[in-house]
Amino acid sequence: MNSINWQFQAAIPGGPVFALSSNLAVDAYDVVTATVSKSGGQTTVPIQPSTTVGDVLFVAVSSSQYDPTVSYTVDSVGGSHALDAPHILTGAGAVGLLNSAAPPLNLKFTNNLANDITVQVVVGRKIP
Repeated sequence: MNSINWQFQAAIPGGPVFALSSNLAVDAYDVVTATVSKSGGQTTVPIQPSTTVGDVLFVAVSSSQYDPTVSYTVDSVGGSHALDAPHILTGAGAVGLLNSAAPPLNLKFTNNLANDITVQVVVGRKIP
């Protein structure tokens, strides 16, 4: 058994302060780092092996550069997600926003920047 300890903190000047944290129990985790070429073509990145709905409890997608012209799709699900900031999903319900019918297996990245980038995906899951 592993755990993922995460924290999020934000402060809005003159407004609220958020400080959230949790310890998420997972059976396994996967870490994938890939280079996404500047070509504008898609780079498929396999992120985890489970096919059971609800098995993936944590997904974090980070990049060496964030920009609205960097995006990814999930498996064969329609819709593209701009990677203009880190994406962090905690809990099976949040991960289900990527695909409600199955856990994400592959992310397909498109990079329309003038340079290559490096992306890293961390997934916490139950063992299938």
